[in-house]
Amino acid sequence: MTFHGLTVYGPEVARSGLTSDLDHFIRGTTDLQIEQRFYSIHSRSSIEAFYTLTGSSGGKHWPLVLDLFDLRPVCATIWVGSNALEVLQSLKGNTQPALAAVGTVRSRFHCDNPVTNLIHVSDSERIMVDELRILRGQSTGEIDDGWVGLNTGDVTHSSLIVLLRLLGAPIDEAPGRESALVHAMAAFEQARLLALGTGVAQPVEDYFMGRQSGLTNLLTTLGRVSNWDHLILQAGLFAMPVWRSVLNGPPFQRSGGR
Repeated sequence: MTFHGLTVYGPEVARSGLTSDLDHFIRGTTDLQIEQRFYSIHSRSSIEAFYTLTGSSGGKHWPLVLDLFDLRPVCATIWVGSNALEVLQSLKGNTQPALAAVGTVRSRFHCDNPVTNLIHVSDSERIMVDELRILRGQSTGEIDDGWVGLNTGDVTHSSLIVLLRLLGAPIDEAPGRESALVHAMAAFEQARLLALGTGVAQPVEDYFMGRQSGLTNLLTTLGRVSNWDHLILQAGLFAMPVWRSVLNGPPFQRSGGR
């Protein structure tokens, strides 16, 4: 039985203003409480060392993970309670939000790609000790104005919402906050309707297939985007084939993940 568990919120949590929401969700879903919180700034070498601990520093989307964390703050929290680490691991959800079990973090909050998927949880107590060593080595203290200052007031971590904005959709209260599946279904439908009126129906379909050419043609036709939005759209390429499989296939019980 463990009594402490580590979560790390990525910089996308700050930009989308989700810190308090995630805290509230974890507290309300479990009996865990925050014992300590501090902030860290990763370098490319520290984030490489951090994810190498669990063998997660590979895969085609790894360069985007490096870009996401490089010189941006993260929020490290030590939670306390019965079976804290195991509870947090169960609550995290699959790396691919399309496969995240209902009721997990990544099945909610407009989570839709494997890069900006909001939360990291230690794999084991031993790894947690090493992760905390790395994070404390990059720590900026228990208060970080930079973290608070990142809040844009908008949903900025969702590839599908960034796509809809690019297509001209007014995003006020995007559907699907409580369900990543509802979020994806609504976004796919809306994007296709918007694409018909802008002449980018084929690039949108190519993007939904996970093809780089789709994104390239979209940006060529509709204009350039910020470096952040470009990162988020690139991250979406690694999620789209999974979403298509989920949305076009027969219903099945989605599973949790690492």
